[in-house]
Amino acid sequence: MTLSQRGWLTWPMGAILVIAMVWGYFATQRWVQIVIDGQRLTLKTHQTSVAGLLAEIGLALGPEDTVLPRLEAYLEGQEIVVDRARPVVLNVDHRTIALSTHADTVGEILQEAGIALQLGDLVFIDGQEVGEESPLPAINFGSGLTVSPVKFEILRSLALQVFDGGVPQQLETLSPTVGQALWESGIPVFQGDLVQPALQTPLSNGMRVYIQRATPLTIWADGRRILTLTQGQTIGEALAGEFVFLTGKDYTIPAPDTYVSEDLQVQVVRVQEKFVLEEEPIPYDTRWQPDPERELDQWQIVVAGQPGLTRRIVREVYENGELKQRITERQWVETTPTTQVTAYGTKIVLRELETSEGVIRYWRKIRMLATSYTAATSGKSRDHPAYGITRLGWVATKGVIAVDPRVILLGTKMYVPGYGLGTAADTGGAILGKRIDLAYDESNLVLWYKWVEVYLLEPVPPLDEIPLVLPTYPQERR
Repeated sequence: MTLSQRGWLTWPMGAILVIAMVWGYFATQRWVQIVIDGQRLTLKTHQTSVAGLLAEIGLALGPEDTVLPRLEAYLEGQEIVVDRARPVVLNVDHRTIALSTHADTVGEILQEAGIALQLGDLVFIDGQEVGEESPLPAINFGSGLTVSPVKFEILRSLALQVFDGGVPQQLETLSPTVGQALWESGIPVFQGDLVQPALQTPLSNGMRVYIQRATPLTIWADGRRILTLTQGQTIGEALAGEFVFLTGKDYTIPAPDTYVSEDLQVQVVRVQEKFVLEEEPIPYDTRWQPDPERELDQWQIVVAGQPGLTRRIVREVYENGELKQRITERQWVETTPTTQVTAYGTKIVLRELETSEGVIRYWRKIRMLATSYTAATSGKSRDHPAYGITRLGWVATKGVIAVDPRVILLGTKMYVPGYGLGTAADTGGAILGKRIDLAYDESNLVLWYKWVEVYLLEPVPPLDEIPLVLPTYPQERR
C-alpha cells in the first residue's frame, strides 16, 4: 500500500472519530426544568450540580435570593426553583433607600423599609400612583435574566398654615414649594403681593406662610396714568415704589402722608416757578397853560412830556404746566415821567359863513359825531310824564339838539350843515364828549351817523363859562 493510499484511509477514520465525540457530548446531556421568579425554562446541561447550572446560564444570586434544591445538590432531573429578591429603590423624605425584598405588595415593602404613610401621602411606582395593597409589577424577562429595580416615589402630605391678609387657613399639600402649594390650593398671588417665605422656598411640615396683599392704586403723574399694586402704607411710599419722586414744591392730592386705600386716585402736581422782569410805562401829566394871544381851540406844546418807566420782578407759579399764580416780588420806578406843558388859545374871533339859512356869525367851530332821535326813540313810554320833554323842558322836535354840557353850554344856538339851525336844549346818557344828537319830529325822522362841522353862534358866553379845552373823545376814524 502506497503512502497516498494510507492518507486517504486516515481521513475517514478521523472524521468518524470527531462525529462520535460530538454525538457523545450531546447524547450525554440531560434535560433540566428551572423556574426563575415564576418563569419556567427547559434546558439541557452537562452540569452535575445546581450551582454549576446557575453559573452556566449566568444567573448571579444575592444573599436574599432562595434556591431549591440547595446549590450543592446533585442534578438528577429534578425541578429547580429560584426565587430572587426584587431590587427596590425608594425616594422619600429627601433621601434614597435601596433594598431587596420578597414582599408582594407595596405595603409590605414600605413596612420592610420602615416607612409609615400619613393621611394624604401618595406613593408612585414608575410614575403611576399605587396603593398599599397594590402588587408589584410583573418581572419582564425581555432583556434577559437581569431584573430592573422597582422605583418608588413617596410624596409626603405637608400641613401648611396660610395667613392671607391676616386671615388664617389650613392646607394639606404635596407640593414641593410655597408657590406651587398656593397655586394648587387655588390661592392666587398677584404682582405686588408680598409672600413670606418666598414662593420658591421648599415646604416643610407645619410651615407658616404670610401673604400681604398689594393695594390697587392709580397715580396721575407727568402726563401719564400709572395703574399699580403697592405694598406702601402711605401715598409717599407708593410713589417711591413707582420711582415717582417729589422735588421742590411738588405736592400730591391727597397729601403724601395719607394712608393708601383700595382704588385711591392720586394726583401728582409738579410745581415750577419762573421769575419775569416786566416793564410798564408811566404816562406823563399835561399842564394846560392859557394863551390870550392864541385863537380858541388852537394849542401848542411848550414843554414836551416824557413818559416814565416802572419795572417789577414777578414770580409766576405753574402747576403741571398751567399758570396758577403771579406774585410781584419787587417793584420800582426806573424813570420818573416829566410833565408836558401845552399852551391853549383863549382868544375869541367872530367869523361869518354863507349857509342855506343865510349868513351866520359863529365864534367856534367843532368837528363832532352827529346822530339823530325822536321822542319815540328816547327810551320813555308814551304814557311817561316826561315823554318827549327835553332837559330844558322843551318838546323834542326838529331844532332841538342834545349835547354834552361840558362841551357845549345848554341854550347855545348852533348851526349843523344838513340839519340847519338848532339850540342845545337836551342831554342824553350816551351823548358824551364831541357828540350831538339831532331831534326830529316822529313823522320826518332822518337817520344820522356821521362826522360834521358844528358852528356855535352868537351871542358869545362869558369867557369863564366857556369850556376852553375840549375832550378828545370820541375820535374820528379816517
